[in-house]
Amino acid sequence: MKTYLAASLCLVPALACGSVAVPSPQALWKEIQSLQKANAIMPESTPFQTGSRTVDPYTTDLANAAAIRSIQRSGGIQKVRRYENGSLVVKENYNSHKRLVGVTAMLKLKGYDTGDRNWVMAAYKPSGANVAFGKVGTCIACHVMVRRQDFVFAPPPAQMLPVSTWKAFFPKQGINPAYLALIKKHPNNLVQ
Repeated sequence: MKTYLAASLCLVPALACGSVAVPSPQALWKEIQSLQKANAIMPESTPFQTGSRTVDPYTTDLANAAAIRSIQRSGGIQKVRRYENGSLVVKENYNSHKRLVGVTAMLKLKGYDTGDRNWVMAAYKPSGANVAFGKVGTCIACHVMVRRQDFVFAPPPAQMLPVSTWKAFFPKQGINPAYLALIKKHPNNLVQ
């Protein structure tokens, strides 16, 4: 997968960001589709794990080979201090019927945005239509909470947001009762 990703960064129309070639939202979507087809489940993740919101109470995390190597070399998501260049992590969001309702992704590109750990953030509809791409402030504001882990959260129940923090980031969303139950069951796993 790393070879394909590296090749796509050079061959597809790219967005200029300083001297870094950033793939277009469509090119990144193709990479995401490759991970979906390969069922490239991220270490420590499980299909249809508990999501935090009522609109998407199930999630599945995917990762490419570079991200998986980073996790394995470090001994787990919470121990990663820097992901390898080209790492791609994806969160598939599913509704209560386990139907895909959205996809978010983070692509690590050396030199892209050093202040925010060089992550290109992206959000898509299930069709692949781009919703957000690039330096997405709302994504960064939440992910900075796990800056020691290079902005990547471990799946619940390993890491969860406190209810007050969760409500601050999702004020118009309902919290998934199953997520709330995990918070109560694992209070020591809250991100501080």
